[in-house]
Amino acid sequence: MSAEVRRARVAVTIAFATNGALPATLLARYAEVKDLLALSDATFGLLVAGYAVGAAAALNLPGIVLRRIGTRATTTAGTAWVAAGLFLATLGVSAGNVWLVLAGLALAGWADAIVDVAQNAQGLAVQAARGSSVLNSMHAGWSVGAAAGGVVGTLAATAAVPLPVHLGGWGLACVAAMTLAGRAFLPDRSTAGGAGTGRGEGSGDAPARASRRPNWFSLRLLLPLGLLALAGVSVEDVGNNWSAVLLATERGVALGSAGIGLSALLIAQFIGRILGDRFVDRVGEHTALMTSLIGMIAGLLLLAWVPSATLTVAGLALAGLSSAITIPLAFARADQVPGLRPHSGVTWIALSIRVTAIGLSPAIGAMSSASSLPLAITVVTAASVLALVAQIARRPRP
Repeated sequence: MSAEVRRARVAVTIAFATNGALPATLLARYAEVKDLLALSDATFGLLVAGYAVGAAAALNLPGIVLRRIGTRATTTAGTAWVAAGLFLATLGVSAGNVWLVLAGLALAGWADAIVDVAQNAQGLAVQAARGSSVLNSMHAGWSVGAAAGGVVGTLAATAAVPLPVHLGGWGLACVAAMTLAGRAFLPDRSTAGGAGTGRGEGSGDAPARASRRPNWFSLRLLLPLGLLALAGVSVEDVGNNWSAVLLATERGVALGSAGIGLSALLIAQFIGRILGDRFVDRVGEHTALMTSLIGMIAGLLLLAWVPSATLTVAGLALAGLSSAITIPLAFARADQVPGLRPHSGVTWIALSIRVTAIGLSPAIGAMSSASSLPLAITVVTAASVLALVAQIARRPRP
């Protein structure tokens, strides 16, 4: 492996880390945001869904932007856009303007969707140049960045640092790190199928003629993968948007310390992604996914119903550790679904996740207002249960 490829691998890992660090530092202060804006659970759920709405609104724009300006410029400029959107949201919180908060979150989510595709495209280029799988370890960079952002957010809340000062300074630091890392990105390679740099195994010239939309055979393969990814996203949504609220309102944790649950989940998820490749190789993909889904179900139920704050944090950590491999494996499988252009499966899975995420937090908020937050989290656990049933029904290949 050349020095250029090694530098590019580190650079993409930094890109993932900054992508996780930016929103996570605000997520750690969501309980404070909810309190400052005096929102009900249902209204707060609608508000934080603005990030997912903005991301879903990007649709196929990431591919267009990548073809125009390349992965380096897209990732760098997109990171700055995300930072600016989150800063705008904090200005809205300080001004007590819910609409300004919503606009900032939506703008940040829109740019985040574009950055997500760009950094994965560069990661696939590095993986192809290296000749072995490294994308999971790059995703671990996102986890450690998000954990760092959560810790910084918790410390800022404890020190009563104003939200605009906190997000402004943290945003500048992340943009600077991404700008420096982008210099080590590998040059973009144009492909017949579009902007991606992935493998496209066995496709030859077929990608140009393959369907842009999943046919029934492809859809039968994509649907269980979408369910698997949705199970992983449901754990992240509970951790991102509701862990601080749960700890503050149900477990008696101080607002300034409520972000500890999110940090525990993200740190555990990082560990799971670092060890995930070895775990899958040792026990097999099917057994690994079964074990992960069972752990996700146990972790979610533990954090929902055990009244101890310590065990609630432990449940978040278990759910985060268990969910580590679900989304990367869902994307990897989707990239190999036959009958589609290269990486079309990944695009469809990503879009379905973002569209579903729009309604996830509002649904949790509505159920919480109608009953309780623990019951709402229990209902969300159904996604992991259904994914587990789908895995049980699937016969592993020899």
